[in-house]
Amino acid sequence: MKYAELVQRERLELALRASNEGVWLWDLENNEINYSEKVLNFIGYSKEEAPHIFSNLIALYHAEDALKLQEKLDHVFSPDGPDLFGENCRFHHPSGTWRWLRIRGACVRDEDKKVIRLAGSIIDITKRKIAEKALEEERHLLNLLIESIPVNVYFKDEDSKFVISNTATSSKMGLKSRDELVGKSDHNFFSSVHADQSRKDEVMIMYTREKIEGALEKETWEGQVDSWCITSKHPWLDNNGKVKGTFGVTNDVSDIVDTQTRLVNVARELKQRNEDYEEELSLANEVQQSILVKNIPSLRSDGFNVHFYPEYHPMDGLAGDFYDVVNISDTKTGILMCDVMGHGTRAALIVAMLRGLISKEAAKAEHPDAFLFGLNQGLTKIMHRAAITMFATAIYVVIDSEKGSLSFADAGHPLPIIKKKGVYQQLDLPSYESRPALGLLKETIYQPHVLSLKDVDECLLFTDGIYEIVDSNENELGIDGVIKLMQKESSSEEPTQTELLKSLRAYGAGRRFNDDVCMLNIVIEK
Repeated sequence: MKYAELVQRERLELALRASNEGVWLWDLENNEINYSEKVLNFIGYSKEEAPHIFSNLIALYHAEDALKLQEKLDHVFSPDGPDLFGENCRFHHPSGTWRWLRIRGACVRDEDKKVIRLAGSIIDITKRKIAEKALEEERHLLNLLIESIPVNVYFKDEDSKFVISNTATSSKMGLKSRDELVGKSDHNFFSSVHADQSRKDEVMIMYTREKIEGALEKETWEGQVDSWCITSKHPWLDNNGKVKGTFGVTNDVSDIVDTQTRLVNVARELKQRNEDYEEELSLANEVQQSILVKNIPSLRSDGFNVHFYPEYHPMDGLAGDFYDVVNISDTKTGILMCDVMGHGTRAALIVAMLRGLISKEAAKAEHPDAFLFGLNQGLTKIMHRAAITMFATAIYVVIDSEKGSLSFADAGHPLPIIKKKGVYQQLDLPSYESRPALGLLKETIYQPHVLSLKDVDECLLFTDGIYEIVDSNENELGIDGVIKLMQKESSSEEPTQTELLKSLRAYGAGRRFNDDVCMLNIVIEK
């Protein structure tokens, strides 16, 4: 490689370093291609084994992406083609997974406009693509939901202008599609009296953050017959609790406003339906809580006595965090700690599926790696059939008091906090390699690890709810912060998990936890 080319490559790598991109250089005259270390990391090959990423595309990329990339290259190689090209491709990683790569390039031509060199950058955008897919699925589910409800559903911004609605709402306004409603307000359709009152109500909802539920309203239109509806409006808050606007559900009851009696009956019926729904959710939450084993039998043997102390505090309604206990023998117990993506009904359904799979895989409970493999196979199969993306991080621990061992396997879950000789620290294993969460990739092999109970005084299993707590300044506690709290209170006479729960509440300034708090402390007496 010429000196000028080396200098050019070094400058390019320096310019791209801040963006976490790798660079490549293809000398077409000698058909040689060189990669930076970041590119090699992205494609998963060593320098000696790395393939030519622009040769035999069908073997390296997804068929659809290989065709697109080849078309881009052919266009660049043509005499009148562009000097720049770019494509997002699914690369077949040697681990057996697909990695999304964003490939960008520019060419150098000779006097005859023939391409003699290509240079460019590569960055791994897999996480972004996964997030985009999850967001697309969430939007699809939201759209499916609001379109299937036989009432008017809508979201409005802080100026009371429509942002999202179902087709029933746009049809009510006399429009052909939902897109025509976006950016308009009640003043575009109703009389000023009704539109002004609606705006006043929505401003009050955003200011007080209090909902208006089951309100009977008379809608006065411009040039149309008045109508009646029952409306419920709520404040629209983002993930940080900031007001974005309002959202509501409106049910047209014009046909049943014939007499005062019928109006009262309809209002009572709607209210009762809402109460029944809340009661069903409450019952589902109680059932979910009752399944948890709160008093886990201790393990006793000549060498070790092992005790289990769970703490479980769901954020609200149906939870996605849970633990389960597998009684293997009198001296051996399995503990599964699991965190399902998201909250609410979807997460609760995944929890129910996992509980069923736990029973199915009980015969493998003595072997953590095989147990997680079976759970992943079952959950992945269900997710594939349902064509949705949901996953659950998990860690499965087997305590054997007779052999004096603690074995475990991990599926994308935080490693436990270990107490040894009075010092707490998160488990750090040189051979540990994080594996994908349950429900993402079939045939995932989970790595087993074994610790001696002689080296462990306590072992705290937990979900992210205990370290994502924020203080009054929105500073997240973090795992290191949890360990500091545990170390600080280690001299307390209170059990570790009890004292930690108090410290977590104090850190959060007494506010409600913003996620499910699930932890289980394993205490080993020697």
